[in-house]
Amino acid sequence: MMPTSENEEEDRLKVIHHHLSTNKSSSNASASWLPLESNPAIFTSYAENTSHLPQTWEFVDVLGFGGGAKDDLLLLSPTESNISDTVAGAIFLFPTTDAIYTERSLQKARLRKHNQRHHELLSRNVFHLEQVKGFGNACGTIAATHVLLNSGLSLPDIPDPFNDSGGTASPLSVYKKSCINTPDSVDQDHDRLRRQRGEMLVHTQELHNISDSSAQNTASQTQCPQSGDTYLGHHYCAFVPVKIDGNIHVVELDGTKIRPIDHGMIDGNNNSDDNNAFLRAVANVVNREWMALEPNRIDFSLMALVKKA
Repeated sequence: MMPTSENEEEDRLKVIHHHLSTNKSSSNASASWLPLESNPAIFTSYAENTSHLPQTWEFVDVLGFGGGAKDDLLLLSPTESNISDTVAGAIFLFPTTDAIYTERSLQKARLRKHNQRHHELLSRNVFHLEQVKGFGNACGTIAATHVLLNSGLSLPDIPDPFNDSGGTASPLSVYKKSCINTPDSVDQDHDRLRRQRGEMLVHTQELHNISDSSAQNTASQTQCPQSGDTYLGHHYCAFVPVKIDGNIHVVELDGTKIRPIDHGMIDGNNNSDDNNAFLRAVANVVNREWMALEPNRIDFSLMALVKKA
């Protein structure tokens, strides 16, 4: 029996992976959402079909983020488009190793001692949902959803792709509007709300169908595994730029963590033209808090939602 999400002593990511690895043949496993390949075209397909994402936006690969140098980032468009430096969010894929699990546990302990007012501000500024067990290993869908649902909270010149177009609401817009957006208190209500949001999403059949269709997109470079037969060695999380007290912060959103993670202000807060400062800050965070733990691993990847030039 899989522990419920109320059991906060265990790492939810580890619990989910253990449950999936031991229940591959169950009926619940076969109903899980298909995992998304780490492929910008796959994530762009999901974004276009779930939101009113303008065609001037797309997910791209970010190369050179492991070097630690601020100016070595290269954005590679799958459509060979020219890319601006306007970035709405990022998605990071990392291996789930013992060292990374240990750091997650230490981070969780630190979060429980975090400044309550700051957590309240952060929770009110972002849309965070839980990866409930019905999703299976669809952490890529959760990460993409986190970026898309929070894209209107970033830099001022980045449009909200969820503005209803022609009077027709997008599937993600309908979902977001159906959720309770602001907790009345801090820890207890955020736990309840992120879980409620996860349960509402996992039972939204239209979004499930779109996600599975994106997973089976012809742009896939690997064969899409069947539900309940997923490779469990990696996990996706999202990063979004969020304005808090007048400054842009790098905020991590992970459906298996108890709350959004504020990784601090970005450089360039006083330079509105330096939008790419957010992406450089994300690169510094993933180097410091993930890649430094596994310096001999090369199976990390980073994508960004960007505006075409």
